[in-house]
Amino acid sequence: MKKRIFFLLLLWGVAYAAQAHEPLYGFGPHVLFKGGFAPHLTLKWNQNEFESEYALGYGLTRNWTLIAELPWSTTDGEYRISGTGLRSKYRFWLKAGKGISHQASLITRLEMPADGRGSLLSMAVTTGQEALHLYWFASAGYGLRMGGNGSAPGHRMIYNFSIGYRPYKVNYYKPDIVFFLESSGNVFARSSENGQNSEESGGGNFALAPSFFLTYRNYALRGGIQYGLWNAAYAPKIERNFKLTLEVHI
Repeated sequence: MKKRIFFLLLLWGVAYAAQAHEPLYGFGPHVLFKGGFAPHLTLKWNQNEFESEYALGYGLTRNWTLIAELPWSTTDGEYRISGTGLRSKYRFWLKAGKGISHQASLITRLEMPADGRGSLLSMAVTTGQEALHLYWFASAGYGLRMGGNGSAPGHRMIYNFSIGYRPYKVNYYKPDIVFFLESSGNVFARSSENGQNSEESGGGNFALAPSFFLTYRNYALRGGIQYGLWNAAYAPKIERNFKLTLEVHI
């Protein structure tokens, strides 16, 4: 009887840990449990800029999570609110087995910057595998720029792919770590001003990021370094940056 109880607890811990991991720079299909809260703090910095983001997720249903975001950044040497964001993640497919799960979710995100560049409404589909040792995630989406002063980048296509590996056996009652290699890119359409497309706009960029995901029970710490490898036309090259996120599920 004791062995059976221990085995059930182990499976529960595996399922929880397998469902709690996501990329740092990309997207993943994981959603919160119904009625759950997930406050988190994100720090991101490079040579010229420091950003932070305070966010709170709420599990509206077992398959639907809503997230409110409040980003801050340095502008002209001052640290101020850089906008607000609202995100919805709806999981429409889940196939789970012993120590493994496959999921897919639809993400809708509204970013409202405070600098007049216009809001960005993005929709993306994300899917992936979460298992005892091997993880992978893939996402693709499109961002629609609305309004703004005309000098902002135009609409954009978003894509990313991540692969992760857990080197040790999972145990919910001990620290657990997964290492990731993440790739992400953007393809920008030309921006427009007064109804005219700007010739000096548009293009694409691509970046790689090694990262880690460290969890202990319901606490999670993610960190990584992103390197911009390629850019074309007038799209800016992604600068090398560092990112840390602390998240709690309650």
